[in-house]
Amino acid sequence: MEFHLNQNRLGDLKFQRNTVAGLCAILLGINAVQSLCLFFRHERVVITPPQLSQGFWVEGNRFSPQYLEEMALHYAHFLLDVTEKTVLFQGEIILRYVVPESYGAFKAKLLEDEKQLKANHFSTRFAPSDVVISPEQLKVDVSGEMMSYVGDKKISQVRETYRLQFQSQSGRLLIKDFTLLKSDRNPKEDFSS
Repeated sequence: MEFHLNQNRLGDLKFQRNTVAGLCAILLGINAVQSLCLFFRHERVVITPPQLSQGFWVEGNRFSPQYLEEMALHYAHFLLDVTEKTVLFQGEIILRYVVPESYGAFKAKLLEDEKQLKANHFSTRFAPSDVVISPEQLKVDVSGEMMSYVGDKKISQVRETYRLQFQSQSGRLLIKDFTLLKSDRNPKEDFSS
């Protein structure tokens, strides 16, 4: 009788051992699959800084539309809200976020803008009102009112649309190109008069 009792206990222990071993094998398999999935997935960083109006994410070389919008508006402010005194300072900040291939063109444009602003005592202010985002192509079109001033006197106000073309380099969003797409300005309008 004691032999049968020991056999039953041994059978129960073997069953428990096999059950636990099977469970461990399943969990080990799940861990292996999750580890393999990590090799093919980019890490997503969720950013919610206090000075921006919305959170956004960056995953590998992909950026959320909200991030593209926030960065486009931020860069447009630095490029378009300028005075003769701030154009170079703001330009130097922007040049930190320009792809190396476009650095020379951006620098030359900043120096040209500084000359024009100083010669005519200009300042400009851009009030964005519409943003069109193309996340796959990393481009953002920003439309708004461009106001030009000489001293404190407003000399013009026109609707303009600018395109910011971005490029991803090692998970960083850099400016590749900044162009004026459309303007209601009369081509013969001259600020020097």
